[in-house]
This record gives sequence, C-alpha cells and structure tokens, in this order.
Amino acid sequence: MTIQDQVLSSRLNGILLPLSAMKTAGDWGVGDFSSLREWTEFLAAQGAKIIQILPLQETAPGENCPYSALSAFATDPVYADISNVPDVAASPRAQEFIDSISFKIREWHDAPRAPFFAVKQAKLKALWFGYQYFLETQAAANSPRFQAFEAYCAAQAGWLRGYALFRALKEFYKWQTWTQWPEGLRNFEPSAVRAFEAQYREYVHYFSYMQWILDQQLRQAKTFAQEKGVLIFGDIPFGTNLDSAEVWSERANYRLGWEIGAPADQFSKGGQRWGLPAYDWVYQHSHNLDLWRRKIRRVTELYDIFRLDHLVGFFRTYVFAPGDQVGSFDIQGEQNQIDRGYNFLRMVLDEAKGKLPVGEDLGVIPNYVRRMLADLRIPGYKVLRWEREDNGYYREPRNYPQVSLATTSTHDTETVRGWWETMDVHERANIWEMISAQKTDGNVPFNDYSQRAILRRVLDSNSAITLFSWQDIIGTLDRVNTPGTVGENNWTYRSAYTPAQAAQVYAPQLATYRELLKETGRV
Repeated sequence: MTIQDQVLSSRLNGILLPLSAMKTAGDWGVGDFSSLREWTEFLAAQGAKIIQILPLQETAPGENCPYSALSAFATDPVYADISNVPDVAASPRAQEFIDSISFKIREWHDAPRAPFFAVKQAKLKALWFGYQYFLETQAAANSPRFQAFEAYCAAQAGWLRGYALFRALKEFYKWQTWTQWPEGLRNFEPSAVRAFEAQYREYVHYFSYMQWILDQQLRQAKTFAQEKGVLIFGDIPFGTNLDSAEVWSERANYRLGWEIGAPADQFSKGGQRWGLPAYDWVYQHSHNLDLWRRKIRRVTELYDIFRLDHLVGFFRTYVFAPGDQVGSFDIQGEQNQIDRGYNFLRMVLDEAKGKLPVGEDLGVIPNYVRRMLADLRIPGYKVLRWEREDNGYYREPRNYPQVSLATTSTHDTETVRGWWETMDVHERANIWEMISAQKTDGNVPFNDYSQRAILRRVLDSNSAITLFSWQDIIGTLDRVNTPGTVGENNWTYRSAYTPAQAAQVYAPQLATYRELLKETGRV
C-alpha cells in the first residue's frame, strides 16, 4: 500500500513543530536532526503519527524565512548535528574550535529565540575543519567513505553542482548578488564557471560535502521516524529567492524582472509583492516541467508527505511586470488555468511514486482547484476558523471531505489561543455554538475546557488528516510567523522546553491530547 493510500484510508493526527523550534539538551540553539529524532520519539509517545517540520531550505545570512531560500534543493547547515559528524569528531582542529566557543554554544542554547545566523556561522566553521580532515584521511586514501561521498555527488548532480558553485561564489564575492558578479560568472558561461571550479575545486566541493552530511542525518532521522510509526511531513516552497542557485544557473525557467505576488484582498488592499522571481511556465512546460520534476523527486527522497506551497500558483500566478504597480494573472481563461494546473498535479503524482502531496489551498481559490484536488485525491486544507457555509455560519467539521487536512491554525496565523482571545465576541458566540451546541453571548474564555472542546471538534472531523501546532496543544500564544511583517520574532520560535521537560510542564495538556485521540479514533 502506498503512503497516499495508507494515509487517506486512515484517521491520523499530526503535530506541526518547525525543526528549528525543537529544543533538546544537546542542540546549539537551533533544533537539529538529532533534535528531530528526540522529538519524534516524544511526540510518537503522545500518539502523533505525522510530524510536520516546515521547509529546511538554506537561507542567506540575515534571512530566516525558508520560503525565500538560496536553493530549492539544498538543506540549511544550521540543522546539522555537529556532534554526529564523524570527521568533526575526529578532527583536532574542529574539536579545538568547538571547545573555544563552548560558552557561546551555551548562550545560544539558552536564548529564548533561535539565533540562526550565529549558530550557522559556527557550524559552517566546524564542518570546514571536519571537511579538511575528511580530505586528509578519506579522500587521499580513496576510502569507502570517500567513495560514498562521490556516489552522492553523482546521484545529486542535477542540482548539487550548481548549488555548490553558487555558494562558493557567494562567499568568494562576500555575498554580493550574482547580478553584480563578473560577466562570465554572472551569465553562467561554461568556460568562466569551469575556470572558477578548477581553481577553487576544494572550496566548491566543501559545499557538496556539507549537503552530503545533512542528507545523511535527515535520512537517518526519517528512518528512525519510520521505526516509530511516524510519517515526516516536509514542504516545497513555491518560489526561491532571486539571489538563488537555480535562478543563477537555470534562469531560462524564470522571467527575470517579473515578481510573484497576490491580488488585493481584505488583508491587503494593494495586493502583495513577494520579492520572488516569476516562473516562465511556457518554457517549463516546453521542457517537460524538468525543474519541478527534480524538486518533487528530491522532496520524496526525504519525506513521506509534502506540502505544495501556494497551490493556486500552479494554475495561475499573480505577477507584477517590471515597473508595474498593479499585477495580473500570468495565464488568462479558466480552461487554460485548469489545464495548466491539471498537467502540473498529474506530474506531481507521477513523480511522487505513492508519497502524499498536500495542497496549500488557502486564500481566494477558484472552485475548480478544489474540485481537481478531490478528483486526484490530494488533500487540501480545512482551517476551522475559515470554513464557512454560504449563510455565514461555521461549517460543521464532520462535513469536511475525507480527502482533506483539518487544523486549527497554520504557521502564518495566530495560535488557536491567540485567535480565540482576539476574536469578535459575536464571532465567538457563532463558532462556540457550532463547537459545543450551546448558545452564549460569546463571553467564553480560553481555558482547559474550551481548548479541549475546540481540539475535539477538529479531531472529530471527517478529514483523513488532522494536524495541530505544538502551541495549540499546549495552549500558548507563541506564533511562528506574522505575514507582512519583518522582525526578529518571525521564524525564530523555539520551544521553551526539551521533550523531557515538556512532558512534566505540560502533563495535563498532553494527557488531554492523548485522551482526545482515543475518543475520536485517531490512535
């Protein structure tokens, strides 16, 4: 049975917690792949069958948002468990360096927010020393370990070479954008690229080595999760940064100067500009969607379930032409949009080989998108607060389609507590009547009783998958991201406790969660 069939014929519950937020005793201030193993064991013991960790793509210094990444394929080195890298453990220079920053590691570990930049820079340096030791001991001897590295490079060459070159050049030119590099390198001219690669081969290959280490650790964490009966839920961001490996090395896939965004709505009167380059869908379809096929293959190597970010963009993308203040859809005519989306999703299912895609279909979505998701057995989202009947009343979760994912919040919204406590009193009366079958004036506080009722209502839905953020289970206000804002609180959320501590601090909430899973048949 495929994972898609397994999940859609079951009643499973999952927990959303960004990997960076997974605090453990041994991390450096950002959750790492050993943290994922520890939290997987802990959450599996609570009854969770799915763990959603959000995108892991590498970002530029000072950029914490994984939806604006340096590469659609590469994993961020901030997630490496340095203590679990053999070359680092064996390298005297690496160990000397780690000892020299031990006080900083303790400081980062105890910080209330994830200090991405400092931790990443330290891990990059430790990995560099480990890489030097690897070259001295493994490459020189052409050992089985070195041969495994070369096999990885060959298997991942479709994205890895361009990424490694791009990262080396970014460091070489002190993070100057590729649009300002010397002409030959800027235009990815083969002779210029080969010359740089030949001159700085060791440095370029360091970034391939780094990805090899990360790949091994993520795969080990996934295997551990399988042994615990847990599915890992990853994410494919819709776009990548203009200053990214793929835009630099495969730019025919993009319309440079054009920008992805969203049309005006109740939250954004002038529409949204996301600062990400638009795709050239005509070119991509004429090349058999090669870039996206490789993205899907990559994500299905690493995850069991994957979220297709901004699903509607595969049908029609809202874009801003160079210099334009008002955007428009990049393809006109409903049937043309339907055809483009259908061809894309058929490709996704073909490449997924039985893994389960989940479509992020939130916002203003044409009806044909959700009809197609149902036809292709791809779950879309059912967020309790946004599901309404035509008469304005909240939709009964038992009427959600089976092929769907029901949840109380997303990484871009307030937690369920934040939503409940800031909601208009009339709205609260409306939804509380649906949740509890009780008419009130809406003055219903968020407490253990109301929280239990809200979670139970979602768990009792008809959706094959239900998912809660960790914060919604423990009842806190801490959110992952606030769209439309820039600040140090976005994407830096970190659990205040390790799993062992959380088991004690949140014992009543976790007991309620386990009871609700049993009561609603999601164990």
